[in-house]
Amino acid sequence: MIGRLSRMRLLLSKALRVGQLTVGRNVYPTVPVRCDGIGKVIIGDGVLFGCKPAPRAGNGEILLQARESDAIVEIGERVAFSNNISIIAMQKISIGNDCLIGDFVLFMDSDFHGINPLERRTSKGVSRPVVIGNNVWFGSRVIVQKGVTIGDNSIIAAQSVVTRDIPPNCIAGGNPAKVIRYLDQA
Repeated sequence: MIGRLSRMRLLLSKALRVGQLTVGRNVYPTVPVRCDGIGKVIIGDGVLFGCKPAPRAGNGEILLQARESDAIVEIGERVAFSNNISIIAMQKISIGNDCLIGDFVLFMDSDFHGINPLERRTSKGVSRPVVIGNNVWFGSRVIVQKGVTIGDNSIIAAQSVVTRDIPPNCIAGGNPAKVIRYLDQA
């Protein structure tokens, strides 16, 4: 039987060879976690990757990709990921502590292509950091686009497309996502 640390090393072996990976204590992968790109990936303590009963496509792989040398994917402490999640950064994507991330969620901080028809295959497009606060809950199949900040304690409804900032302590949903209501504070 493979120990947890050995299993983590197997699942993250590509990034370990590059030397751009920092992994906290008590990180539990239950699905493959692929780190690639040439930037940095930072994983906090107590992160859970994958959920056995949740929907899967294939093996349920989670992608953490810092594409550029100065790109950073930063995951806080005690974050729980479901399956089939992609986090792709050209600049920076930061996820706070205690977040819950549903299946098939996509975070990206770039267009990855220019909008000018003559530059679509040659331009990297516009990139702006994505910042996720603490204790944010993402339903299934959410897309978070470049330049978005989501405030602490918010909930993003399933199948939402987040194109602009979402304040703290609210429920947001739709395409594009907008505030549906604010949460009561105890």
